[in-house]
Amino acid sequence: MGRPCKTEEKKVDTMNQIISEAPQPQAIDDMPLTTYEEYKAYNAAARKENKRLRVCRYPCKPAPVELHPKERIVFGRVDQPLNALPVFLSNHLIHFEQTLYPGKTYDLPRVVINYLAEKGVPHWKWYENADGSSETRISHREPRFSLRTTYAE
Repeated sequence: MGRPCKTEEKKVDTMNQIISEAPQPQAIDDMPLTTYEEYKAYNAAARKENKRLRVCRYPCKPAPVELHPKERIVFGRVDQPLNALPVFLSNHLIHFEQTLYPGKTYDLPRVVINYLAEKGVPHWKWYENADGSSETRISHREPRFSLRTTYAE
C-alpha cells in the first residue's frame, strides 16, 4: 500500500470546467424583461453600470404590476371606515395607481401592501439616553389600515 496519487491536475481541470460552464453575464441592452426577477436583475445591472460610468445612461425600469407577486387582501380603514382611499405609489419597483374601497377584496402587489402597512399614526415617547439626557422618539405606530389576508377563492 502506497500513497494515493496526486489529484491536483484533476482539481484544476474541474475548476476550469465549472468556470467555463457558468452562465456569462449578458449585456444590459440584450437583457430580456419578461419576469419580475429579470426586471430586478436589469435594475441591479443598471445601477452598477451607471455608478461605473458616473452618468445615468440606463434608467431603472419598474416592473409592470402584472408581474409583481400578489396577495389577496380585504381592505379596511380604521380612521375613516366609509371613505375610499386613492393609492398612488411610484418608485423604482412599481408604478401603481388605484382607488381602494373599504370592505372589498383586492389582489395587491406585496410592495403596495408593505407601503400601506408602514403608514400609521406615530406615538411619541420620552427615552432616557445612556448619558442621562432624554429625548423623544417614536415608540410605535398605530395602523391606519386593516389589510386582512384571505386564502379562500
